[in-house]
Amino acid sequence: MEIKIDNYSKKFRSDYVLRNITYTFTGGRIYGLYGKNGSGKTMLMRAISGLIFPSEGCVKINGEELRKERDFPESLGLLLENPYFLTQYTGYQNLKLLASIKNKIGDEDIVHALERVGLEAADKRKVRKYSLGMKQRLGIAQALLNDPRILILDEPTAGLDPKERVRFRNIISSLGKNRIVLLSTHIVSDIEYIADCILMMKNGELIRQGTENEMNADVQGYVWKCVVPECEVQRLNEKYVVSNLRNSGENVELRIVSDIQPTKNAETTEATLEDAYLYYTQVLRGKKNAVV
Repeated sequence: MEIKIDNYSKKFRSDYVLRNITYTFTGGRIYGLYGKNGSGKTMLMRAISGLIFPSEGCVKINGEELRKERDFPESLGLLLENPYFLTQYTGYQNLKLLASIKNKIGDEDIVHALERVGLEAADKRKVRKYSLGMKQRLGIAQALLNDPRILILDEPTAGLDPKERVRFRNIISSLGKNRIVLLSTHIVSDIEYIADCILMMKNGELIRQGTENEMNADVQGYVWKCVVPECEVQRLNEKYVVSNLRNSGENVELRIVSDIQPTKNAETTEATLEDAYLYYTQVLRGKKNAVV
């Protein structure tokens, strides 16, 4: 299984929502699409799903180009953010309705999908009585109905509590063995433990891709911790990218992402994926204290 995106750009009126995206996804891997809201993650997922079509470039699945006249790819399962279900029906009945518009999906497939997301005990409960986490799991179940080779999940953990988020990560991790899984999020912990490859986006562009270790290694030495008087915080915040601050008595402890030492007492500290994103989007791309 392979998805190839070749120089893909999408323009609405005069504005680009995706620009010059080129990348190849291969089977048996989980890809984490990471960026803030509005960075282009959802648009890229819609492009891969054939829900929007390019102004330039193309998307190919196993060598076949997605075109407007083609049907929705049978090999693809899709969960968009905040999936809609008929709340007066049970989880099983909702999947039964969806199965009726897909080919060759029997009752045993519905049961199996519910089992894979841990909803077999709630299949006869009306969806209006489901928690948010259960509705999201039902969304994954509907995406799995045709046993797709490509699974696209758009912000699947949005609004979930930590327990449900961990459950989701475990489900997604188990699904990545024999298919392409593409997961978009703006929550670092959703992808840093399970993604084989991370793609960072900003303003509709793919700005960096690689493993978590590769990205963290690239910015090692550019992440600093320092303790400063409270009166210094505003000046440093205006001059540098401050990723975190914590009050410490009369002083404030700052975490700063910068190419240069921000204060005389600043010491380097271990980089995280969030630090890497700030470096690529605000320091390097924004040229804020970047050494060029």
